[in-house]
Amino acid sequence: MFKRIRQFFTRHREQERDTDDIAEELWTADFRKPGTARFQKESGLSYSTRFSRDSLELTLLKRQVFAWSVDPVYRYRDFAAEAAISFAPDGGSDAGAEAYPGIDPKAGTCAAGILFRYLNESTFYSLLLSDGGMVRLDAVMNGTPLPVLGWTETGSPGDADSDGGPWRLRIIARGTSHLITVNDRWVAECHDDTIQAAGRLAFAAQNWSARERVTANLEGLAVDSRPYEIETLHTRWSRIIPVPPAAHLRLARTWYAMGKYVPAIIELKRAWKDREPGTEDLLLAAQVYLAQQLLPEAESEVRRALALDSTHVEAAAELAGILYLQNRFVELDELLGSLERESVEGSPFLSNLEGHLEHWKGNPAAAAAAYERAGNLTKDQGIFPRNAGNEWLAAGETGKARDAWIRSARLFLAGNEYEDLAEVLKSLETIAAEDPEVLALRGKFHYGEGRRAEASRFLERALEKGSEDSGVWYLQGMCLSERGNAAKALEAFRKACELEPDCGLYHFRLAETLYFAGQPCGNELERALLTGSGNGWVHNLAALKALAENDVEGAARSIGEALRLLPGERDIAVNHAEVERRLGRLDAALAGFDQSDAAYLRSGANLLVEDRRYEEAEEWYRKAQNLTPYDPELLADRAANCIELDYLNEADDLLGRALDLKTSPRIYKLVSYLASRKGEFTRSEVALQQGLAEYPEDPDLLYELSAVYLATNRPAKAEEIRLRLEKVDSGGRLRALEEEILEKSTVRFSCFSCGRTWRVPRDLPSQGSLHLTAEPPDELPAGTCPQCKGTLCIGCGKETLGEDGRFRCRNCGVPLKLIDNNVIWLLNRWQAENPSL
Repeated sequence: MFKRIRQFFTRHREQERDTDDIAEELWTADFRKPGTARFQKESGLSYSTRFSRDSLELTLLKRQVFAWSVDPVYRYRDFAAEAAISFAPDGGSDAGAEAYPGIDPKAGTCAAGILFRYLNESTFYSLLLSDGGMVRLDAVMNGTPLPVLGWTETGSPGDADSDGGPWRLRIIARGTSHLITVNDRWVAECHDDTIQAAGRLAFAAQNWSARERVTANLEGLAVDSRPYEIETLHTRWSRIIPVPPAAHLRLARTWYAMGKYVPAIIELKRAWKDREPGTEDLLLAAQVYLAQQLLPEAESEVRRALALDSTHVEAAAELAGILYLQNRFVELDELLGSLERESVEGSPFLSNLEGHLEHWKGNPAAAAAAYERAGNLTKDQGIFPRNAGNEWLAAGETGKARDAWIRSARLFLAGNEYEDLAEVLKSLETIAAEDPEVLALRGKFHYGEGRRAEASRFLERALEKGSEDSGVWYLQGMCLSERGNAAKALEAFRKACELEPDCGLYHFRLAETLYFAGQPCGNELERALLTGSGNGWVHNLAALKALAENDVEGAARSIGEALRLLPGERDIAVNHAEVERRLGRLDAALAGFDQSDAAYLRSGANLLVEDRRYEEAEEWYRKAQNLTPYDPELLADRAANCIELDYLNEADDLLGRALDLKTSPRIYKLVSYLASRKGEFTRSEVALQQGLAEYPEDPDLLYELSAVYLATNRPAKAEEIRLRLEKVDSGGRLRALEEEILEKSTVRFSCFSCGRTWRVPRDLPSQGSLHLTAEPPDELPAGTCPQCKGTLCIGCGKETLGEDGRFRCRNCGVPLKLIDNNVIWLLNRWQAENPSL
């Protein structure tokens, strides 16, 4: 009986569910109880998460970081989720978005939101809300973001809800429909079928460049995945709750900016159901029609706008553009004549149309003046001065045409508009082909297109013509540096610095070239740091220089600054890891490397090799090779590591595959070294000879081949290679090779009495035995060699003591033996080296 009663008071345990289940539930996160909040505490190099008193804090520790924390419990396909989000700057400097040209101040400085249908770290939907009150939705597929909804204004006041609380971001995902609200205001309903599988949820945040670091707080999260409730909520927001016309207009502007013109028209017409269109609405409609080349419809909307406000200059400009596109110049002339002159002359668009009109009338000088006025109003559009140059040439003003075209070319070059630049340069060649400025522009054009040899020729001609353009000297220095001519490159960089002493880039390249040429660069590097204006690469170079000087602490400071300025650069991260390796903290640095990036894996393996941890490096190389199996440089790196591990056959196979993909001097060197390790000396020599057949001036291959000749006792062959090496390398290796050849081919002698030293060839012809008496005959005076009749020592006339401990002739090196201070007999070289003698 008591057992039955106990059943009424006993709490039944909920059956445990698989965390990969597709749940149908109503769940609200309670961040006061981390054990049931599902999210986890995490930390990394660029972000961290932790539970505060009543929220989940996601802190981004660097600029340009996108990070998230995944809810590991259950998956959802159709659901409704509402998140309460707030932002807080978390220390560091706040320069403001206006200080960073790549950031739209309207969007804000950071963003946070929800990732849903999260399949893995490269496939998910991302819904973000910026601290400026704008939202966007992206479908990320295989790491590539595909915009579903661009940044859209929400209409919510201030930087949070009107009551001072956090932003309330809601997403209703139902099939291919994604309905978004912010602070209970409808923002958009998008349709996208990129990801339809069920996935997890995650809280995400993104920091741009304005703030050093930022914290996004998830103050609340509610998820409802029950089918009936989702249907009800979706119907409520899409059909029952009225959407303000302003929301439809905001969404229409977004669709227009994204090039989705039909949805834009649909949203405009939805807005006009509840109110009469205003001038701005009609202009937007005209622009949408115009983008689709629907000129009659665009003209109709513009004329409706002008009917509402006949003085609206922007509407008049739109109508003028439509008339021009239809070649209705008479009407265009009447329209421009009806406008106030200040309106025409203050608008680059209308000034450009006036230029077209004057060209049609046959007035090139007036057309050129109109085009120049348009160019002066915009400052960054090369098309206007280009048109002006064409008209000045038609008017017979060659000088003015040249000036206008040069200005146009500079603007096109600054905007990387190389197709338009090529057309302008063709025009300039017809009137000023040898002008220094034209030659300089042609050189810059070819350099920007990647044609370094052609660029160098034009830059050199510009310099010969007396160009004082610092950019010309700089680019010529870059061309010379790429060709390996460091001496002349340094001259060019120094001249560029002299012409523009406050340009940090020029000082950086000068310091960099000096550093890699093995020359002192301290003063130049200091100047680059002073004028660098936040160039992280300058600090990276300072770190490399400090490492070379074994100043690890100084390197740590410099690379830390470089990493702060360039947080996404892999080379900086690798150099930072090298500094950490020197400090004994390599493992901590490697923990931040992306294990899904083959380049990071390869760099990590190389660092482990430097640390002599070859077994661990082999694992990293294998992972990298699984991701990029056809990278010849990776195969070569792994082969070199296999040689260190004595996996010689594995290394042989890797090098063979690398050679099949792409040859390089390094691969040939490794093949040669591997062959010598396996005792295959002929193959070692042949590999180097084959490499030199492809890369005849490679100093490494030349040096290695000379080393093979010396190891096989062929100094004459080594001397031939040294003469070739002398033409391409004048560094310490050449001097070391000269010493090695000298040691192999000659014997050093020193006088027993006066200490004077000299050398004679090692390989001497066989000599017959000769005999000298204590009283030498007249034909063989004392102090001379009986073989060559030479004086035994130039300094003192006595015999010499060789390195091998034997007395030898100073001239021919024949071994001598002394008894009672008299030379009594002479042996040839082979007899002298016989231990029995």
